[in-house]
This record gives sequence, C-alpha cells and structure tokens, in this order.
Amino acid sequence: MAASPSSPSPRRRTQLAAVIAAAVAVVLVAAAALAVRELRQRGEDGVSVGGVPVAGPPSSSPSGSAGCDSSTQGDLRFDTEMTGADGEAVPYSVSLPADYYTACRTYPVLYALHGRDQSNATFLPEAERLRAAVEAGALRDVVIVTPDSNEDGRWEGAYDTHFIDDLIPHVESTYRVEPGAAQRLLVGWSMGGHGAFRFGVEHPADFAAVWSVDGAMSREPQSYLEFLSGVEAERPQVRLVGGDLNGDRVEQVVDLFAQQGVDFPYQREPLGHDFKLFVEADQQADWTTLRWMDSQLGRQL
Repeated sequence: MAASPSSPSPRRRTQLAAVIAAAVAVVLVAAAALAVRELRQRGEDGVSVGGVPVAGPPSSSPSGSAGCDSSTQGDLRFDTEMTGADGEAVPYSVSLPADYYTACRTYPVLYALHGRDQSNATFLPEAERLRAAVEAGALRDVVIVTPDSNEDGRWEGAYDTHFIDDLIPHVESTYRVEPGAAQRLLVGWSMGGHGAFRFGVEHPADFAAVWSVDGAMSREPQSYLEFLSGVEAERPQVRLVGGDLNGDRVEQVVDLFAQQGVDFPYQREPLGHDFKLFVEADQQADWTTLRWMDSQLGRQL
C-alpha cells in the first residue's frame, strides 16, 4: 500500500528518529557535562585521586555542635581544592576523625607538608600514620590537612601565601575545627621539613607547635636569619629531627640559631629518608614528640 501523502515515509520516519535521538543525546551530554562541572566546583565528583575520593567539604556547620546534624554522612578522607585570593586553585587533602559526622564537636588541626616529588594527595596516607598517636592516647583527635606545593615549590612564594593566607582561614571557616593559632599543629617532611621550619620562624605566632622531620633545609642557611627578630620576640615552639640524608643540613641551621641565642630542640636519628621510619621511631619512644605537640595545644600565643 502506498504511504499517505500526509504521513512521512518509513525512510523519512527513520531519519526523523535518528535526528531526534541525536538531539536528545546532545542535550543529555550537555546536561551531564554541566552537572559534572558544578560538582567539581564543589569538589563532589567522586573521582578517586591517588586512591582518595575527591569530595567537597562536609555540609555540616563548622561552628561547633550548634547546627550540627549528626545524621549527615560523608567521606572521611578526600582531595579537594579552594580558590586563593589570586584566583588560582589551591589543592589540599583532608583526613577527618572517625567520629566527625556523629560527635558534633570541634577538633584541632594538624597540617602536614609533603616532600619533593609528592603532592597533597600522595602525602595524605603518610600523614595519616600520625593517627597512631591518637589511638595511643598521645595526641588528641585532629583534622589532618595536607596542603600542596606543586611537587617542588619549596613552600615559598605563592605556596607560602596560599597556605598561610588562603588555606588556613578556609579550613577554619569550612570544617568543624577549633579556630586560632593555639589549635594548629604543623609537621613537615623533607622539603616539607624545610617548609615547616620556615613557616615556624617566618610566622612564629601562627602555630602552637612545629615538627620539622629530616628537613631539606636551604643551602643558604643564613637566609633563615631574616626572621630572627620575630623568633626572638615570639619564641616559637619548634623541634627538629635529622636523619642520614639531611641531618647535616638540619644541624647547620640549628647551630646557626644557637649562635644567635635561640635554641631549638634537635635530635639526630640514624634513619633512612623515609617519613614512616621517623614516625615509628617516635612511637617506639612512647610518642615523645607527638605528646609534646599535644601539650602545646591551647597555650597562650
């Protein structure tokens, strides 16, 4: 039977169906792309980076138990980012206490700085080794945050600004943490050990306690003396440990400040260049350093 003049032919119907299907596909792809972009802007796309889920900050109120919904759940560890005052992305990773979503309380913050060729994401599992001190009762439960220094940024320049001026205020306004310098701990490993020491002497009133671990200190140790006047005024609580690789460089810096009348507690350990080894050494010493750091929380700065 011939097709009615007012009805599309079978071939025409097939073509129309294909056009409609293509149009629907374009709309769906565009909608999905928009959704992913919006989720990524909130850091909630669920992608895994270095085995850690990418997620956004918890939706619960950062202001203590008031307004905290204990039924809210979320990832306890994730990679995310915020935008700095200069418009640049500032990546960081977070490890939350196990009871973060149920206890509705606030926590101190432990910032951990990675070494060369690492990132905030790759160093987070290393920083989480410090939770063993929490389990042992040597350190109160903390929110662990690992900032990023672009693998070899030496924690200077933009990476100084992003950490001190951008990330710290962001963390204290986004998560349920105790605000203020008296509730901040800083640990740095290798290049981050240099960074932790540098932040400790450059910003001596910004952290309750600092632990520099086998720091890859500046080849020009005199450069740290730029911050001597602030150190003399504030007397920051900084401890250093050196190992087989960087021990000599650390000792140079410690001796240099000692000549200026500023003594930083320092220990030399016969250990290879592995953050895990230094954490284990402190554990074997009944968490001497982590207990000291905990004792500094809440002190008047």
